[in-house]
Amino acid sequence: MTLTVMRVQNRAQFSSFIGLAGLIYDRESRAALANQRETLLLFDPRTNPVLQHVQLALFLALKNGSPVGRVACVVDEYCRDQNTGFFGAFETIQDEQIARILLETAGNWLSKQKCRRMIGPATVNTNQRVGLLIEGFSTPPAFLLPYNPPYYQELLEKCGCHKLTDLLAFQWSVKEGLPQEIKRAARRARRYAGTVVRPLNPGWQFYRDADMVRYVLNRSLEQNWGYIPLTRTEVLATLTYYQKVADPRLLLVAEVNHRPAGICFCVPQPERFETNPSFRLALLAVVPEFRLRGIDALLMESCHAVLPPHSLVEISQIHEQNAVVLKMVKKATQDPPVKRYRVYQRTIPKTG
Repeated sequence: MTLTVMRVQNRAQFSSFIGLAGLIYDRESRAALANQRETLLLFDPRTNPVLQHVQLALFLALKNGSPVGRVACVVDEYCRDQNTGFFGAFETIQDEQIARILLETAGNWLSKQKCRRMIGPATVNTNQRVGLLIEGFSTPPAFLLPYNPPYYQELLEKCGCHKLTDLLAFQWSVKEGLPQEIKRAARRARRYAGTVVRPLNPGWQFYRDADMVRYVLNRSLEQNWGYIPLTRTEVLATLTYYQKVADPRLLLVAEVNHRPAGICFCVPQPERFETNPSFRLALLAVVPEFRLRGIDALLMESCHAVLPPHSLVEISQIHEQNAVVLKMVKKATQDPPVKRYRVYQRTIPKTG
């Protein structure tokens, strides 16, 4: 057996990098097709503006000349910890040797970029597709959320990766309604003069709202684990996609006396085919100076009023130590998490 790793340098090699999902997930499966489509989007500079501020290297593992594994390595100049790099787009057949050589290759490349640890899976960074699915395999893959074979966890841990943190997903049934505690908090929010919840503006005001959304995200999430400041171009790309796929009444912004206060974006999950409509609460954020006013509850109530009565909403990915958001989620549902995504770290040995 000959096992080699090569850096992706041309279009044919990139096609093999993308097409590897067909080997891992069965070529015509929904998981394979979704993986290929989303990986293309994430590594295409025309659709992913994050690539404007990262250094990127893609590697493909070959066994007797045939692709059997892959990994992407990224250094993001906006990451607050400049000693940290990312590994992502990780896929491999069930073979510890292949997993090990891919991670060692990633570590060697990141070491040359002066990184001392790598975390992942994170494609392209921790603002995008992040984590390894370790619980919740019974539900199908959702757009731009991690999905992988269960054996990946064992492979990564055998190859020296250790848990850094977990991200959680909960499911909320709209027909169960909102608990009285959330309704009371929403009523309290309405009593504050100048508090308004409205949909994103289309047309010429869209760019003003995009700047407001960027402000809310960067202010509200700046202390969150793994958050990397968003550029205006990144926010515009995200909102443009949301406007294409979502009911505009579910893309909500909150203002207090015309000042940005919060956002709540709920988008459909097009890959899901349950009997009931399926959505993802992708973003719920309130800037620090307007917290404890019930604005998050008012946003949830406004969202609940529009959602189809028999729909299911996945609330993800919530950091396991984000007490503020977890408190709000647990008011809406007492059920345990339906999915758990793990983020790993691996020390990069010094070279030279």
